[in-house]
Amino acid sequence: MLFLAVKNLVQEKTRLLISVGGVAFSVLLIMSIQGLYQGWSNKIGEYIRTVPADYWITQTGATDMFHTPSVLPLTVRDVLKSVPGVASAKPFSGRRVAFAHNGKDVNLYVIADDVENSVGAPARVVEGKAVPDKGEIIIDRVVGRSENIRIGDTIPVAGRTLKVAGYSEGGYILSFSFAFATKEDAESILQLPGATNFFLVTLKDGSDGKDVASRIEADPAVDAITKDRFVENNTNIVRDTFLPIILVLLFIGIAVGMTVIGLTIFTSTIEKAREYGVLKAIGVSNRQLYTVVVEQAITAAVLGYVVGAGMALAVSAAAGNYVPEFITEIRWFDAAWIFAVTVAMAVVSSLLPVRRLARIDPAEVFRA
Repeated sequence: MLFLAVKNLVQEKTRLLISVGGVAFSVLLIMSIQGLYQGWSNKIGEYIRTVPADYWITQTGATDMFHTPSVLPLTVRDVLKSVPGVASAKPFSGRRVAFAHNGKDVNLYVIADDVENSVGAPARVVEGKAVPDKGEIIIDRVVGRSENIRIGDTIPVAGRTLKVAGYSEGGYILSFSFAFATKEDAESILQLPGATNFFLVTLKDGSDGKDVASRIEADPAVDAITKDRFVENNTNIVRDTFLPIILVLLFIGIAVGMTVIGLTIFTSTIEKAREYGVLKAIGVSNRQLYTVVVEQAITAAVLGYVVGAGMALAVSAAAGNYVPEFITEIRWFDAAWIFAVTVAMAVVSSLLPVRRLARIDPAEVFRA
């Protein structure tokens, strides 16, 4: 039956092209929006997730890196290290600054790359130097490409002129991005003499995190926030405002895509009524007819999916090159459920008209 279904399907190439094309563009639409949603979901806060810490120690009341300022004296480090269960406490300094570039304000969150304490390094450097020297800065590649700031260019940051030494990834959060300067340059920019913004605390093996946090918070001047909670506090800034919009577009895209797939397969099945009548006239049973129709629908759906998925990958790559903020991530899991939904929709759409086709009188076909 499969050979017969495929042969019948390719008999009219124009009709096949329309069926496959309809499915392909639907898959392209769904997969692109899903990739955009997933990309933003994972990329937001990616850098903060890579920072090695069990607890972020903040000034009391500060819950994230951007809204409520947190300034702690460096002497807090000695207090933290004396708390039972604390393995290490390292200062982490960073502040949001803006500079004008080509008539546009560019927002950076400058972090002190403290090589001595192994704190504040980029998540990953994709081009240029991995560690900035004095007078240099590493910026996120998205900002570099979108603002046309190249490695070797100089940018003004809080009264200092820094040379762009490299591009990093994973530090772009829509309205600003993380950038990395030497500890000396960062301290000059951040103006934090004898102080830092946060401490990164790691626990000794076997320590109870809640007990250690309670001991730390015995000092009313500080809060101890788990790493997961701190990441969530920072990512919610964008997650709660931007991602719901993409989620709505995703639901609309799925609805439109599934409708197009259903109508495409439904119409192509109806248009083959004469061929199905001929099959019945030569003795094909209704069960075999159902099999042929479903196999044709699955074949068209699979071909359309393959073409659509390939187009989605190509479009995502091309769009990312021209629009750096277009960050997508197409996971195998998403590709799998989109494939399953596409095939299921095609099968259902083909079965709807086949009941009428099963009642076709072969004599009517030959009289037509």
